[in-house]
Formats: sequence, C-alpha cells, structure tokens
Amino acid sequence: MTVKQSTTDVLSAALHVRETARRAVGGTGGADSVLTALSELIDYDHASLSRWDPLRRRHLTMAGSYPAGATRYIENRLHDDPGFSLIRDSADTTRWWHDVPGPVRRTSTGFHEVLQPLGVEDGVAQCLFAADGRYVGVLNVSTTRARCDEPAVRAVMTLLGECLAAVTDPLLGPRSSGGPAGPGDAVGGSCAMLVPEDGDAAPVVVSGEPLPGLTEAGSPLAALLRRAAARQGAPATVLVPYRQRTLELRLTRQDAGTVVVCRTVARPSALSPRELEVLAELTQGRTNREIADRLYLSPRTVATHIEHILAKLDVPNRAAAAGRAVAWGLEPAS
Repeated sequence: MTVKQSTTDVLSAALHVRETARRAVGGTGGADSVLTALSELIDYDHASLSRWDPLRRRHLTMAGSYPAGATRYIENRLHDDPGFSLIRDSADTTRWWHDVPGPVRRTSTGFHEVLQPLGVEDGVAQCLFAADGRYVGVLNVSTTRARCDEPAVRAVMTLLGECLAAVTDPLLGPRSSGGPAGPGDAVGGSCAMLVPEDGDAAPVVVSGEPLPGLTEAGSPLAALLRRAAARQGAPATVLVPYRQRTLELRLTRQDAGTVVVCRTVARPSALSPRELEVLAELTQGRTNREIADRLYLSPRTVATHIEHILAKLDVPNRAAAAGRAVAWGLEPAS
C-alpha cells in the first residue's frame, strides 16, 4: 500500500470495511475479516476488535494481532486507564494517539506499558456504541509510523463506527428464522438483558425497559430462559404468553451467560390470550385436567379453548396443534 492514498482509494477501502462488517453481522464472515479489510484503510502493525462484557466488566477480544501481553491489557485493564476515559468522552468516539494531551499520556499505563515498548508512534482507539447508546466494544489500531491519519481517513473512521459497533454488539448477528411473529409484527418496544449462568443471579438489563418480573431473581421467565438455552442451544427464539402479552425472546450465547432480546409481538393465527396459554401447555403434552389445574380453569373450558385452537390453526387434533406451536418456539411462561 502506498504511503499517500487518494480520496477515492480511502472511500473504496471504507466501503469494503463496511461490507465486510455487514457480512460478519450476518454470520457469513468473522471479526478477523473486518480487521483485514481495515488494513486497506490504515497500514497498521497491530489491531484488535474487542467486545465489552458488562457482566464481567472486561473486554473480550474477537480478533486481534497484538502480542499476548498487550491483548491481556486491553481485555482486563484498558477500561480503567485514564486514556480510555478520554476516548469514551470524545464527541466522535474516535481518538488518534498524537491528539491525546501530554498529561493524559503521562498518566496512561497503557501508553507506557504497552504502546511504547511496541514502538508505537500513532494509531487510533475508537469506542463503539450501539444505536441505543450502549457501549459495546472498542477498536484499537497501532502503527510504528507517525501520522497515519490523513484527513480522509479521519473522516471515514468516524463514519465506520456504526458498522463496527454492530460487529461487537452481542445483541446483533444472525437472526433466528421461522416463527409466527416477524419484524413487522412487533407491537411494543424491546429490551435486552444478560442472563447469567448462575441460577441465583438476576438478569442484567443492558438496553430498554424490562417488563415487570422479567429481571427478578427467581423469576419464572428467567428460569424459562435458562431452560431454553440449555435445552435448545442458542441462537433460539422462544414465544411466551405472559400477563396478557405475547413475548418473543431471542436467545444468543455469550461467555458469561445468555443474551436475550425481548419484545412484545402480535398473537399468531388470531388466537386469544387464553387460547395461546392453553396451546403453550399442549406443547408439554399435558391433559385437559392438568391444563385446567395450572390455568385455574374447568376441564370443560379447556376443551372449548382447544376446539377453537384447532379451528383457527386448521389442524385435525391436539398433537398437530402442539407440533405447530413447537415450530413457533411457543412455551408456557412457568
């Protein structure tokens, strides 16, 4: 790569980074391919793309070429570095090392313990934020050559923040397919949370306002999420009738637990709230009497609901109705 790039070259390289990031989010590429594309934009010696883990309060390296010691620093100590606070507070979230004030450099352990021993002269640290304001990760790029920030490169790096954030955001990525409620069927806002593997720990909200009871320790919904993740693996989508609402829960595995995006969706096949509850119980193979006891109904009322369910789903029997519901990911809330 030449030392001086034309504006056309810079824009072409930036578009390649954006397209590579889009493929990574879609599951047809990886974070390492994003860094490879970025090398066409900045002729770096070392780079890393790291995801922020709010449960462990540390960064997790998705891809990188720094030596092991530098990687450990980024993962475990970067967020406490005085220089990092400056980066996070930057108006454009992009900070080039030669722009960092001298007093901050002198107090930065990362600068003295990591960058100087590597012979770093310049580079960029870019904090990455999701559209809803969540801090989701950081891009670190280092070079042993001074001034790698041509004006066009500075501009496009700021513009690339959104697509790079999507790569590190644990709530994005390949979406589960199927189910009765697609994106166009959402009828309410969404929230996102991390469900720790520890069964006694309450879920941690990372975005949005959770529904009542969704994040309480010992919540039946939290227990459902853990069971679903263990049984089905992840990613997975679970549909749950809950307090007159129908919740779609998208599950994705992360090191510290399960990431869950919850939203309220329209009920499938024009089923009533009670019919959807009965159908969810059918997926567990329960009899009318068992369903009646669980939902505080009479067996006759349960039978009537099942007749309506069969008619609305246009299926011949309860086993076929249960099979349809399982394909949706429908489960009882408790």
